[in-house]
Amino acid sequence: MEEHCSILCARGGLSVAKDKRERICKEDEPLKGRDVLALVLRRLSIDPDNPKTELGFAWREIVGERLYPHVKIVDIKLTTLVLRADHPSWAQLALMQQRRIVAELGRRYPTLGIKTIQLIT
Repeated sequence: MEEHCSILCARGGLSVAKDKRERICKEDEPLKGRDVLALVLRRLSIDPDNPKTELGFAWREIVGERLYPHVKIVDIKLTTLVLRADHPSWAQLALMQQRRIVAELGRRYPTLGIKTIQLIT
């Protein structure tokens, strides 16, 4: 079932857009936040129970409030967690905490087998 939606165009007129997907809720039935998140993750083929995904969700807790805005996960290559720091000084601070971070990752996600951290800036 296609639904139509009026869109205000930049040139000042109205245009009609057609949705290709069926609506997931009716106008009088709002979705709960967790249902929206589950839907988005499912459409992106992201399994929230996958340890890599869980690591991404828990990254702030693992590195702490001070490092979190400056050090992000890039990849996991074999037993190495690859991180990107937005400045060499943040990379140095993260490397100084490598032992603590790797220990926490081993405790929370032993199946990932992370033994080292590599930082790029």
